[in-house]
Amino acid sequence: MAAGVFKVTAEDPSSEGRREVWREWPSWVLLGGLWGFSLWAMGRLPARTPIHWNLHGEIDGWGSPLMAALMLPLIATLTYLIILAYDWGRMDFKAARAMSAATTRQIRLLVLLLMAGLQGLILRASLSGGMLRSGWILLVIFLFFIFFGNLMPRLEPNAWAGIRIPPTLENREVWKRTHRLGGHWFMAAGLLGIPISFLPEPYANLLSLLLMLLPVLVAMIYAYWLRHRLDQLVDQDATPPQEPR
Repeated sequence: MAAGVFKVTAEDPSSEGRREVWREWPSWVLLGGLWGFSLWAMGRLPARTPIHWNLHGEIDGWGSPLMAALMLPLIATLTYLIILAYDWGRMDFKAARAMSAATTRQIRLLVLLLMAGLQGLILRASLSGGMLRSGWILLVIFLFFIFFGNLMPRLEPNAWAGIRIPPTLENREVWKRTHRLGGHWFMAAGLLGIPISFLPEPYANLLSLLLMLLPVLVAMIYAYWLRHRLDQLVDQDATPPQEPR
C-alpha cells in the first residue's frame, strides 16, 4: 500500500543512474567544497564557538569548533548518501514509477545547495562571533522553495520527496495533479518570501512561517479533495442505469 512500504526489486542494480555515475560530479564538487570550507573554518574558530541563535539572531548556544564546523557537512553527506541509496539500490517503493535520472540528480544537488547555503551563513556568524540574522536563513529557504517548486511537476511517486500522503501515493493521477498545483504554490511562496525575508525580524519570521506552511496545506487539501472527486466519478460509472418502468 501507500504508507511507505518497500520491496526488493528483481531488476539488475546497474540502473540508468548507476551507468551515468559520472553525471554526479556537480554534487561531489559541492560536497568537496562544503567539507573543504568547513575544515578551513574549523581551524579559525574560537575554542567556545556559537552554534545556535534565537529568532532574534542572538547567540543562545555554544559548542566546540568541531561541532560548529562539521555537523552540517556530516548531515549533508549522510542525506545525500541515503537518497542515493534509494535511487541506486535494490530497494524500491511499491507505488513508484521511477523518476528520470536527471530529476533525481537535480533534487540531490538542490538539497546540497540548501545545506551549503545554511553552512555558509552559520560559519560566517561563528567566525565573527556575532548575530545571525534570520532573514538570510529565510532567503536561502525561499530560494530552495522556488527551485524545488519548479521540479515538483516532474516528480513521480517515490520514497523520499514530494507530498507523500495516502491520496497521492495510492493514485498516480492524484500525485501528478497535486504536484503540478503544489509546484506553482511553492514557487509563488518562494517569490513572495524573498522580499519578506528583508522585513524586520518579528514580522519576517511570522509571515515566513505562514508562507512556508501555505503551499503544503493547499497541496494536501487539494489531494484529498481530488481523490474524493475521482472516487465519486468511479462510483457513478460503476452504478448500472435503472431501467424505465
